[in-house]
Amino acid sequence: MATRTYTRARRRASTETIDRVLAAAERLIAEGEFHAATMEELAAAAGISRATVFNRFGSKLGVLQALADRCNEGPEMQAIQEALALEDPVASLDAVIDASCVIWEASGFIYEQLKAIVVLEPGAVTLIEEQWEDQRADLKGLTRRLAKAGRLRPGLGKDRATATLHTLTSLESFLQLRRDYDLSFRQTRETIGQLAQTLLRE
Repeated sequence: MATRTYTRARRRASTETIDRVLAAAERLIAEGEFHAATMEELAAAAGISRATVFNRFGSKLGVLQALADRCNEGPEMQAIQEALALEDPVASLDAVIDASCVIWEASGFIYEQLKAIVVLEPGAVTLIEEQWEDQRADLKGLTRRLAKAGRLRPGLGKDRATATLHTLTSLESFLQLRRDYDLSFRQTRETIGQLAQTLLRE
């Protein structure tokens, strides 16, 4: 009994430590300071030792990987999978766009930092490529369903439709509309949705 209690306490302490590091990393990213921050500064922001951060994550890239994994397991990513599972491909398309905008609004800054850190951490390239390929595969499947249902615009091939949809639902497109053109979240969502409608048969 005492051993099980000790094990649970250690597991809980480990989880709390991880949460503190990830929360500190999110704050630094949001403040634009993560890229230049050292592991010592990250540890200080989390209120733990540098050795503990290294033991749990190995590097700043490991911290970003953990943040990305948490996003990928969160409710926003679950909403994307539920959208892809809708039987009606047109309804699925609309739901995927909605869910994509939600996840970029909530966690886009994490993925953006992951791309920015490639200069210092070449290993980040693999994470970015995996995320890109997963998104491409999901959208390719959705495009195939739209084509099978006869809903793609005449003359528009599946590859071109997938490429267009991938571009529309990308983090870069979302941020360009939100930041560069200063659109509200609602306006951004509507703009992407309207552009996606051009892929469909009238």
